[in-house]
Amino acid sequence: MMTKMTMRRWLAPAVVMVALGTLVVADAASAQPPGGRGAHAGRMGRRGGPPLAGQLMHLRALDLSEAQREQIRSIHVQSGEATRAVDQRVRVARQALQDAVTADVVNEGAIRAVANELGMAEGEAAVHRAYLYAQVWQMLTPEQQVAAREAEAEMERRMGQRQQRMGERRERRQQHRQPHG
Repeated sequence: MMTKMTMRRWLAPAVVMVALGTLVVADAASAQPPGGRGAHAGRMGRRGGPPLAGQLMHLRALDLSEAQREQIRSIHVQSGEATRAVDQRVRVARQALQDAVTADVVNEGAIRAVANELGMAEGEAAVHRAYLYAQVWQMLTPEQQVAAREAEAEMERRMGQRQQRMGERRERRQQHRQPHG
């Protein structure tokens, strides 16, 4: 379970990265033929990543200029290969850990080694995201930075409400499962 401080550390970068991802997806979507799926369509015809609607909310909150959008596109294009490489390393390490955990025979040494590799891969990915975040954050105006922080606070508030509702539902289910008597 994440602490509030941990959540705060990743939420601001997440808001900026969501904005960055939105520009890339919007740019790619505009290049697709009308009604077409494009060359890079994923499962069910969608591109990877979070739903576009959630991403656009953060973009509007930042009110980026066309020059800023272009800079973000450029950052994304320049970092594309490195981003794919670190993401692939994390995916491979996660799968290796899953395979080690679900193996027929428990091999604690192998599980720990693969878990360590996953930690290293996630660390590398986090550093990569931090550099991208810093590049995008530096090009935002002070007003946009405030808007990003406000969007972060709103996202945190909603996440807290969602967690509270989930906890309440869990408690109700547990109460219904207990024998009455």
